[in-house]
Amino acid sequence: MIKAATVFTYELDDPQLALAEVKKQLEEKITFLKNSVGIIMCDPEFIASRVVTALAEGLPFPIAGTTTTSQAVPSEAGVLMLTMLVLTSDDASFSTGLAEQIREGEDMFAALSGPYQEAATKLPEKPKLAIIFPPLILGNAGDCYVEVFEKLVPNTPIFGTIAIDDSMTYENSAPICGVNSGHTMLSFILISGDITPRFFMATISGKRLLPYSGEITKSSGNIIEEINDVTAADYFESIGLAKNGVIDEGVQFLPLLLDFKKREDYDGVPVVRALVTFDECGAGICRGNIYENSVFKMSTFDGEDVLETTTALMDKLNNLENVNAILMFSCMVRRMSFGNESLAEAQRIAEIMNPNTPYMMAYSGGEICPTSYSLGAVTNRFHNYSLIVCVL
Repeated sequence: MIKAATVFTYELDDPQLALAEVKKQLEEKITFLKNSVGIIMCDPEFIASRVVTALAEGLPFPIAGTTTTSQAVPSEAGVLMLTMLVLTSDDASFSTGLAEQIREGEDMFAALSGPYQEAATKLPEKPKLAIIFPPLILGNAGDCYVEVFEKLVPNTPIFGTIAIDDSMTYENSAPICGVNSGHTMLSFILISGDITPRFFMATISGKRLLPYSGEITKSSGNIIEEINDVTAADYFESIGLAKNGVIDEGVQFLPLLLDFKKREDYDGVPVVRALVTFDECGAGICRGNIYENSVFKMSTFDGEDVLETTTALMDKLNNLENVNAILMFSCMVRRMSFGNESLAEAQRIAEIMNPNTPYMMAYSGGEICPTSYSLGAVTNRFHNYSLIVCVL
């Protein structure tokens, strides 16, 4: 069984004061058992001011996580803050790991196999859950991180978030592991023992479908080469959403609802993708992999739609039994849909969630969550536009 507590601090100027605040909250909320770990989310300023270093050096357990844009824990939601979900257990074990250099297009397995094996050997048995925090490298489709961990730890649920920050270039986004953090790093937490994680997801409602659909007739990785046997650029020009090979402003935020009908592991759950741009050949570049013979519909959404789907999911979570901790990541575009009210979703979660449930929510540059999971069978997926949930 896992026990959990959440802590937070807004203290940026004095690392030791921030550490003291966190320790005081932990003393009031939790008694540590044999094994513990901290999942940390923060604004990049907490790395620059060495608050993260102070926590890594001053807390009696390892920490791992990443930067984010805003976040929430019970009764508190904010932007320039640091939050932590602390897990402790006598019959579950935790191990953290770090790959220090992830590069665009390079062999991900080679970069991760050593750090993974080092972390896995610290556990008494095979991991039952991997929580991963990849870097935001625009040339890497989010699926590549899922695929490499599926090779490292087969038939195991993989959950996580891609690092993000509030800058236009995301250059300050950084995964965190202990005192280490960096834009090209990948951190992770492995959990073994007595755990039975449950996974849930909310995406756009699909109530605002546009009268456009198509079939991916040629693709490679995260590149849409052809739709309905013409280039992606030609297809979008034919429906009035591109001109002269340039995608219209705002189309990057039109979700593609994909049915991976020809994938062997397709479990019937549609996956949402974001189209970023076209290349010089008219191919569409997406943030996640696109599979040939998939069919798609297009939709719009706004803040009202986000709050509707979020509220429905929170109501579902509140009715669950045997909930020890909840970890949630929401797509940064869901946050952007609220304009100046960027904390609307985080605040709605804080309002609805059972106040006695330790939970942490943060925003994501790409969401990683199984779409189906049972003992002996798991379908791991990379998502866009989604709110993902892991219940421990």
